[in-house]
Amino acid sequence: MFLKKILAAVLLFFSFLLVSCDTKPDNHFTIATWAAGTELIEFTDIIREVNEEADGKYVVKTLSIPSDYYLKLATQIASRKGPELFWLTQELVAKYAQMGTVVDLTDYLNASENLSVDDFYEGVIASTEWDGRYWGIPWIANPFMVYYNKTMFDALDITAPGPTSDWTWEEFIDIGEQLSASEYRGKEIYGTIIEGHPNIETFIWSGGGDIIANDGETVLLDSEGSIRGIGNLAKMLRNGVTPKFSKISYSRNVWFERQEVGMYIGGIQDDFERKVQLMAEEDKFEIGYAPMPVAADGNSYAFDWTASTMISSRVKNKDLAYEVLEALTLKFFNWKIAPPVKGRVDDIVSIYPSKALAAETMQYVLNTARSANYVPEWGEINDRFLWKGIYLPLLQNHNLDYESVTKDMAARMRQYLAKEREK
Repeated sequence: MFLKKILAAVLLFFSFLLVSCDTKPDNHFTIATWAAGTELIEFTDIIREVNEEADGKYVVKTLSIPSDYYLKLATQIASRKGPELFWLTQELVAKYAQMGTVVDLTDYLNASENLSVDDFYEGVIASTEWDGRYWGIPWIANPFMVYYNKTMFDALDITAPGPTSDWTWEEFIDIGEQLSASEYRGKEIYGTIIEGHPNIETFIWSGGGDIIANDGETVLLDSEGSIRGIGNLAKMLRNGVTPKFSKISYSRNVWFERQEVGMYIGGIQDDFERKVQLMAEEDKFEIGYAPMPVAADGNSYAFDWTASTMISSRVKNKDLAYEVLEALTLKFFNWKIAPPVKGRVDDIVSIYPSKALAAETMQYVLNTARSANYVPEWGEINDRFLWKGIYLPLLQNHNLDYESVTKDMAARMRQYLAKEREK
């Protein structure tokens, strides 16, 4: 829903562009971020370092927008007073590129001596691509992996996957059913937790399907693989692998921390290790790690949440703006888990020793990270057809005829896209 509101706001404000006089020097740049609290302090330190190293060549200032980030960003961009650089998550890149809001960075990346497309994990850099061009530079990658309670597995004599196991979704579901049929520490437990997370792409890919093809045109939602993948979701819901949607009254990760679920699909930057160390001694448990299970097509797909930094198309000195972008990005690589460039997993462990046991799995899922094939209409697709049309109804009614519903949503998607692209 929030993506739908964001895109509506962007379209509204771009329909009524206001003309203003920008008196800011051409070498002064503002970067918008959603960072707040401790994260904002760390971000500000990075900006200070970049400014010091620039030695007056340019000056970067921070614009923190910790709430309603995209709505406020759209408002500022429409008034032509927006920041010169700003963060976007992968779902919005195609829309902003289509509207001409951001600078095409392809030629800059191809000519750069500091960064190249080949430096990035393939599935991560693809998140900034639209219409065969690159529109931003990723600064973070957070692909999914499977955390599991190794102490629980050992106590229940359940064979656990290894850190780089090519285990399948069938095995994941089977283990989930074993866990859900057991008790642990005197209470009912479940295999995992599903309540809108993981996203529906994860399950669609599990069957070897997809939502939209790489061409950005062909709808694959009702393909055999996609329906098989949604069937995996339906099976877990029906067989009690996850607590019922109506029963989930507190945050999904807390279920894992309280040892009420045995497996948790989360991002590699989730900090369960720190939280376990803070627990009372009798509540601590050993965490195990595994990659995302292998799908029906033989591939392991780790959905990746990625954020990129973009340059506003209204920037006058685009060459200098790109220089600023590179300087910021290279600093960001030393800040967050995980840098989206290859060969940095050891750096993560040196900064966060608690992640040492997860290193093998983190490397595996970074290699298999991917996003959906995003198109400018993704906000509506995600809200109307995927969430409200399929995922939420399945969470609320486990006996739903998911095959018929999926085929209906696919037909509606085709009609919607055809209509939108006729405009």
